[in-house]
Order: sequence, then C-alpha cells, then structure tokens
Amino acid sequence: MNAKYGLYIKKGTDIKNTMSVWNIGCMNTPFKIGGTVKELAKRDWPDEHGEDVFIPAKLPFEAYDVEFEMAYVGKELASNPFNVSLACSQIESFKKWLSGNDTDEGTGAELSIYSSYTTMGRNCYLKEISDEEPHVQLKQENGNLYNENIVTFKVTFRVIDPMTNVTLTSSSS
Repeated sequence: MNAKYGLYIKKGTDIKNTMSVWNIGCMNTPFKIGGTVKELAKRDWPDEHGEDVFIPAKLPFEAYDVEFEMAYVGKELASNPFNVSLACSQIESFKKWLSGNDTDEGTGAELSIYSSYTTMGRNCYLKEISDEEPHVQLKQENGNLYNENIVTFKVTFRVIDPMTNVTLTSSSS
C-alpha cells in the first residue's frame, strides 16, 4: 500500500495522511451523500386534519456515524518470529492522536477527515476503534522472505456537519 490509500485527517492545523504516518490504509470510504432530515417543529391540533408544521427555507440534516474499515500493513524479515507489536503500537499511536490523548495536556479531538479517492470530507470526532484482526502472510521481495503483518480494524467517526464538504491536502505527513 502507498499514501494514496491513506485517509487525510486534520486536527487543528496539523494534517496527516494515515498511510504515510502510521502505515494505516483506508479500505473503504463510506461517506453518505444522502442523509436524514431533522424532525421539524410541528403542532398537532386534535380538531384539524394533518399537522401544523414550520417548514424552513433550508431543511437541516441530522449528524450521523460513519464506520471506516482500516488496515495496518507492515513487514518484518521471516526469520523473526511472528510479532504484531509494531502494528499494535502504530494503531495505539493513531488512537491517541485521534482522541487528543497524545500529550498529557491533550491536543484536541475535533477532526476533519478527507478521502482523495471519493473527494469527500466531513467534520467529525472519533467515536470508536474496534474489531482488530491480525493476519500474517509470507511475501518475497528482492530475494528476501518477509512476514507481511496486516491488522484490520474499524474506526467509527461521528459526522457533526453532514452538509459541508471538507477538502484537505497534505501540508504535513
């Protein structure tokens, strides 16, 4: 995998590509194009038909959760025993950065995420990291045999603004 499979994430003024920084690629980008409209203000009069609804000039949309399938990809010489400790430490570092727990004081948790594959992005925050599943496969490259360590997992973000499309470019990796 290379950087084009990464997800761009902005926290404050810092923009990171998940593949370049943590070797974590994005396997799918499930941004919603549609969405659910928020409940409108209404009154129901028992002696009248239907509802008395306030319909604004623009309909507001509800926030939603989006679940990305991610994969850490790394390799070690096959002569080393199977070990996913590097994968675990990279995913842990990724979790700490996303949640703002990468320093004692905290670095913030308000995020913008962007996929160059879909050219879509949203403002959000981390909600959950789950379903870690390690895999190992042998890979030969330049006459050397490697263990290719792959750990797939899911990252759920809460999209707080479903209408604004965010565009990010890599100012730092």
